[in-house]
Amino acid sequence: MRARLTGLTIAALVPSALAAQTNAGDGSDAMSNEIVVIATGQSTASASTKTDTPLIENPQTITVVNRAEMDIRAVDTVSDALSYVAGVQAQPQGNDNRVDEITVRGFGAGGFGSNNNFVDGLRLPAGGQWTRPAFDPFGLQQVDVLKGPSSVLYGQTAPGGIVNLVTKKPTFRAHGEVLFQGQAFGDLDRARLLAGADVGAPLSDNVAVRFVGLASHGETRAKDMPNSRYYIAPSVTFRLGADTTWTLLGQYQRDEGASTFQFLPMRGTLNASNGKYIPLDANLGEPGWNDFDRDQYLVASFFEHRFGDGFAIRNNTRYTKIDSFYRAVVMGGDTLTACPANIPGCIPGQTIQRRAVQGRGESEGWATDTQIEARFATGAIEHVVLGGVDYFHTDWSHDRDGVAPALVLPLLDIFDPVPRGASGYATALSPQIYGGAVSKQTGLYLQDQLSVGNLRLSIGARNDWATDNLSNSLNNTGFRLKAEAFTWNIGGVYLFDFGLAPYASYSESFLPLQNDPVTNATGRPFVPTTGQQYEFGLRYQPPGQNIYLTLSAFQITQQNLLTADPAGTRCGPTLTPCQVQLGEGRYRGLEFEGRATPTDALTLIATATRIKAKVTEGAAAQIGNALPQIPDWQASLFADYRIKAGPLDGFGFGGGVRYTGDSWGLVSNDPLFAIPSYTLFDAFLRYDVPDSGLSLAVNVRNLADKRYVATCTATQACYYGQGRTATARLQYRW
Repeated sequence: MRARLTGLTIAALVPSALAAQTNAGDGSDAMSNEIVVIATGQSTASASTKTDTPLIENPQTITVVNRAEMDIRAVDTVSDALSYVAGVQAQPQGNDNRVDEITVRGFGAGGFGSNNNFVDGLRLPAGGQWTRPAFDPFGLQQVDVLKGPSSVLYGQTAPGGIVNLVTKKPTFRAHGEVLFQGQAFGDLDRARLLAGADVGAPLSDNVAVRFVGLASHGETRAKDMPNSRYYIAPSVTFRLGADTTWTLLGQYQRDEGASTFQFLPMRGTLNASNGKYIPLDANLGEPGWNDFDRDQYLVASFFEHRFGDGFAIRNNTRYTKIDSFYRAVVMGGDTLTACPANIPGCIPGQTIQRRAVQGRGESEGWATDTQIEARFATGAIEHVVLGGVDYFHTDWSHDRDGVAPALVLPLLDIFDPVPRGASGYATALSPQIYGGAVSKQTGLYLQDQLSVGNLRLSIGARNDWATDNLSNSLNNTGFRLKAEAFTWNIGGVYLFDFGLAPYASYSESFLPLQNDPVTNATGRPFVPTTGQQYEFGLRYQPPGQNIYLTLSAFQITQQNLLTADPAGTRCGPTLTPCQVQLGEGRYRGLEFEGRATPTDALTLIATATRIKAKVTEGAAAQIGNALPQIPDWQASLFADYRIKAGPLDGFGFGGGVRYTGDSWGLVSNDPLFAIPSYTLFDAFLRYDVPDSGLSLAVNVRNLADKRYVATCTATQACYYGQGRTATARLQYRW
């Protein structure tokens, strides 16, 4: 059979048909013989409205990155998958293999900075310290980015938007894929290997199964940081009659080895120190005390039954459990600027002090969402009414210990880091943070989507009840936080016959903050944030053409937003930067995203984002300051060209350029923390062997191996971005 990737498929060109979380067995084929580029605004994304509504009729801005785009770009993280999406910053805090840090419209939507983590439309549990989930993109069918507040359907979320991961599920056609991959980093002197398989088939007319698995092992982007990953995901779909489907899904992911995260000094990264910069592949930690082990378990159920007369009921439920173990040696004192007399061997601008920590954590949670959908008409008005109740429960705990500082000496040379060993560390631990939380949320929501001629209207409302019980077992203290919030949204779209679709919307958000009070400069729990967004946009999909353009303007206002203390105070026994809540911040932005196939061999993606975010209420010294870690401009361009005839039939090539503009590391806008812009280049070459199902490809991200700083949040907390990554792939599909 022939399995060509003839460009980015429909879902990559326009946010494409997002299989409803409950209809995995609808007969769609995830591995079709010939993937054809056909852009259409009639594609649907059930994550946005929880109904099968065409995207062009949706008043919310949405982008979908599908399986084909992830394969063509050889992404190995969810952050990589979102590198060419307007309004999204991937890896805003640099290279970290523990989680996928992502921001949407300036707000955290994944990683340690938020709990806006969704898989198949269900929230993942939060966790203290390092106990957070991560997903290998090989197990995903696509990634959805819902921009703007989504609290009406999803409860507590940040106002920038959410990222929803859609996992692979069974189809009722036989298909398979085997993947062998090798990666090399930097000067290509460190490598890792990966093998994966994805096989599915119907067992009968009413039962289909799928199995996804992979194993990887090798080096990472910095020296002496090897790690491994193992992933398995079996699933089965039952057709219980013509109108009922039920999918069961299990997932297990094991990560073990080293963490690539490092606190780097400002001197030597953002600015030269003694005329030099720290290399991208430098390891300022201790190989003998660098571990990040995580076991991640998920079990999920997706059920749907359709009654007659347009009624349906759905229930999606998932249980998640995460266990983590972490050890690291990181920077612990600024001896670069000046060397204290009591530290022998200290060299100004060249040596740093370090500290060592160890942590264990566990997190488990339930999430369930029950929906009733009704489709009917009242005269000339057609309705799609959705009502539902969702609930999640999370219980997490973490223990963090510090190693006696005297054992972590002597000092380390940042330009010639030689491992000192970790002798005695394990027996010299003292408690730093021992805490946990039990969090619950119940939400009731109602949404009505109305159609009148070419006009589409949507209105929704929700009420949430949230409870967080935080505990600190070191000092026997606890906090109980209760919050209730009403949120609503309204929006409209008008569909012109020539393909133009202007839209406008208003939406709200609500987000309790589960941060440990020890991170608050006041020592008290943080209050929930609230947000409001106004958005106006234009979509253009000319009939019969593979062009899909979106231009939007938005204003988000958030109250009680969280940021690093501009006074530079440090909190807790680990002396990490404290956080404070400002009065109000305003985010004004413009986004453009265009996806097109001018010919059947060429695919183009172009994006541009402009965000101006500032403090509008708060301390007098901060009002008018730019909010931190938000680039003023972002832009990208990606091209994929496929030769479809002649002696070079099957060859393809392309690449992209990504620009990230200036930003600030702190809300104080201290010139020391001015983060400069950077531009990165990507490239690829592939060959789809005609009539064989075999594909070979070589991809390179950050082609020039550019050294750049993603951000700095303190003089001892700067973060390098991802260096050069070269990936060679062999895929066989049938």
